[in-house]
Amino acid sequence: MIELNQVTKQYGQATVLKNITLSIDEPGIYCLLGRNGAGKTTLLKSIAGYQNITNGTIKVDSKAITISTLDTGVSYIENFAKHFNLPVRKLIRIASEVNPNYDYDFALDMMDRFELDGKKKFNHLSLGMKTMVSTIICLASNKDVILLDEPVLGFDAIMRVEFYDMLTQSFQKHPRIIIVSTHIIEEIAKTIQKLIIIDKGSIRFFDTLQSVETKAFSISGLQKDVKAVTQNLNLIGQDTVGGLMTSYIFDYPPEQTAALEIHPLSLQDFFIQMVGHKGGAIK
Repeated sequence: MIELNQVTKQYGQATVLKNITLSIDEPGIYCLLGRNGAGKTTLLKSIAGYQNITNGTIKVDSKAITISTLDTGVSYIENFAKHFNLPVRKLIRIASEVNPNYDYDFALDMMDRFELDGKKKFNHLSLGMKTMVSTIICLASNKDVILLDEPVLGFDAIMRVEFYDMLTQSFQKHPRIIIVSTHIIEEIAKTIQKLIIIDKGSIRFFDTLQSVETKAFSISGLQKDVKAVTQNLNLIGQDTVGGLMTSYIFDYPPEQTAALEIHPLSLQDFFIQMVGHKGGAIK
């Protein structure tokens, strides 16, 4: 379980996390979305205990998290993570030797699956393969909380599909909280259970993917018609061209009529409406 209570993080005069209160209490694969600079990496590093926060508290399984916490119960891999320049197989073996709960067989299976050359030294790998080694080591740790920051950087399309399969397989074998930060929105939609959207240091949305599928819609038509049916609905965005209007809602949609076009929003379009304009507001 992850508990954030009024968490604020400042770097000098810049406030990167703003009074975040959030509880994640169920195992699942969570997707963390946000624009560049929204605070995604800062949030993950703070939960992992890689840096202290300015105000508030963070707890994992009721244990307070700071940089002095000896065992946070969290495994975190950031993008462009570095390792000792050792052969891949040796890196994986060392990781297993320092962690009694390490799933060494899973790590070896994934190494074979992604055709990683166990004899090749880490610095000689491509960016994608370096990221894959880091991700395998992180998932095999069997920690109760797994944090993956942009884990598909440098992956081609086939590697990304294999990665999502690996993520699902790892979760099914050891259910826990896995949070994945990514920019490739639609691809991960088939894998995740819940979505977290952070914008300008604040949590804008936290709910199931199913809620997006059932309540995120666009409604288009003449301005007077669209305004009439959306006046009591939760608007998250709006576009107007001439006398035509498209409203974006997070609410149960009105009945379809000949005067209106009502379409479900993709996850990407929902994200854009939440953060791409002035930012939506879920009531």
